[in-house]
Amino acid sequence: MTIQEYLDKGISSFHAVKISKNILEKAGYAELAIDDNWNLEQGKGYFISPYPSSLYAFYIGNNNVRMIAGHTDYPVLKLKPSPSINRQKNIVANVESYGGMILNTWFDRPLGLAGKVICKGSNPFNPIVHLYDSKTPLAVIPSLAIHMNRDVNKKNELNVQEHLLPLIAMGDEDNTDVLIKYIANDLGIDIEEILDFDLVFYNMDKPTLIGLNKEFLVSPRLDNLTSCYCCVEAMSKKNGGSTAVMALFDNEEIGSRTKQGADSTLLKMIIEKLVKNHPINAENDVLTMESLVNKGFFVSLDVAHAYHPNYSSKSDITTKTIMGNGVVLKISGSQRYNSDSYSNGVVKGLCKEYNIPLQMQINNSNIAGGTTLGPIVSSYLPVYGTDMGVAVLAMHSACETCALKDIESLGEFTKVFIQ
Repeated sequence: MTIQEYLDKGISSFHAVKISKNILEKAGYAELAIDDNWNLEQGKGYFISPYPSSLYAFYIGNNNVRMIAGHTDYPVLKLKPSPSINRQKNIVANVESYGGMILNTWFDRPLGLAGKVICKGSNPFNPIVHLYDSKTPLAVIPSLAIHMNRDVNKKNELNVQEHLLPLIAMGDEDNTDVLIKYIANDLGIDIEEILDFDLVFYNMDKPTLIGLNKEFLVSPRLDNLTSCYCCVEAMSKKNGGSTAVMALFDNEEIGSRTKQGADSTLLKMIIEKLVKNHPINAENDVLTMESLVNKGFFVSLDVAHAYHPNYSSKSDITTKTIMGNGVVLKISGSQRYNSDSYSNGVVKGLCKEYNIPLQMQINNSNIAGGTTLGPIVSSYLPVYGTDMGVAVLAMHSACETCALKDIESLGEFTKVFIQ
């Protein structure tokens, strides 16, 4: 699967997990449950997904443990309960923002609807879960004409509840359940069967190569499906060597403090069970949680801020992170990223040995950068590690930009790292 196909199909965190599982299954990985008795074999791969928006996989190798992680979610408009609102026969959907969105980038785009729908099952504790994708544009958020807002290019304060409700239909005053009825009809079920849903409006623009030499990839969801893609592709091609562990978390964009997020105890539970059931190697060397401190290395993968040619003052004075210049190693004196001098040395040495282009990102001292998965995971899995990723422009926009060859470089790094 190409990165363009992965981006196009990963329209929600649930869909990103589904296509990732398909890639691993085709590579011979077997699915496990958290409460199974694990009978792990050398040279075999396994995956586990207790919650449908996160995915964990591991390959059984030697006692050197290489861990990689990304996140499946992205800033988006999320559908609220009782979603249909009729305003003078213009039916709009009631939504809230998920994550730190650049709001004005969502205007005047074709929007689809995707996620999961929960329906009545055999008993209340076993509802039926439907993965949903409208597959066609259902909505648009029209801009206000410049004639009615002459200052739109000077100052344009927006709020989601008032200005970003997607237009979905025209109808009568009693037609306020039109969206739920549409979803039920699309799924071939009665509307009374629907108990709840977790649905988002997604940008239906296709991943596109642009530039004089087609060097730029412009696409929704570069943050952070570029990282997820590299993780899954690397795991699918794993053959021998270290024991590799992959975690694709959800909810990074809202703080990770959920059962499927990086701040959950789930990853630690999975690794503890993996260590307990890890086959003893020929040297009779037993892997333990304590030995993991010396035998483990963790790389958190998330996108990085590229130098913006129209806003050059936003970058560091000396360290410019340029699209097309390779994988980005992210560093922060305040430890917003997991990297330290020792782990940076490991990454630099690995990239030098395999001729993988590498560059650094450090924020302008007057601009506080974001944080990501690395520091969270290292708080309960205290191993050396780094934060890395692909340099992008317009991070958290409805459509972002990166250099295609940087994704290729990150994919190559991920493969050699987990070997």
